[in-house]
Amino acid sequence: MKVAWSSSHGEFVISDSYFFSVLERESKKRGVEIVEVPDFEALFAYPVIVFNYSEVPFAEPEIARIEAAVREGKRVILTGHFKNLDKVGDICNQVSERFGFRLRPDEVVDETHFTADDPYRVVTSRVEAYHDGVKKVVFPYSAPVEILRPETRVLVRAEETSRTGAGEKAPVLAAEARSAAGGSLVLCGSCLFWENQTILQADNLAFSLNLLTGARG
Repeated sequence: MKVAWSSSHGEFVISDSYFFSVLERESKKRGVEIVEVPDFEALFAYPVIVFNYSEVPFAEPEIARIEAAVREGKRVILTGHFKNLDKVGDICNQVSERFGFRLRPDEVVDETHFTADDPYRVVTSRVEAYHDGVKKVVFPYSAPVEILRPETRVLVRAEETSRTGAGEKAPVLAAEARSAAGGSLVLCGSCLFWENQTILQADNLAFSLNLLTGARG
């Protein structure tokens, strides 16, 4: 299986071994090749497409192309960061709002369930999909996901002890909108759950591989 990892919109690149060598190595062991793709149109030759921290806005024809890809059965994964840093939340929302959810320009903090002495490195057991072999995940520096349509599927929710800056309890950290053809758009509030510092904590590796392969659990 091959996964396209975009570098077309200023993303963190998979070839940066300081951040992603573990994900790349462990994916390869399981028969998943992650291919760094700089050309936007070339991304759509792959069944799974990752936009990890896109810093360049999408043009309207590009958004339409992503919408069509999901309708055709492809899985597209967008990841953001807390507080709309680098306007990455806004850029994700250009696409995700078409599917009924968005990243809020906010943060998620949990002073009970966290790791590395950092309440922004939120730990949660509320993994509702892609959870084969997953009991807990760490979602660092996440934006909360706002659900705009009832059919949107929650993938990961923070524990009841967590709060957003606006005071919302147990916010959504990742969600998915699915098409009739089996495609989907996945929106994650954090782009750091699968980088080297975090991916071997809790069950982040299993969750990351499930996202890439489509093993929903």
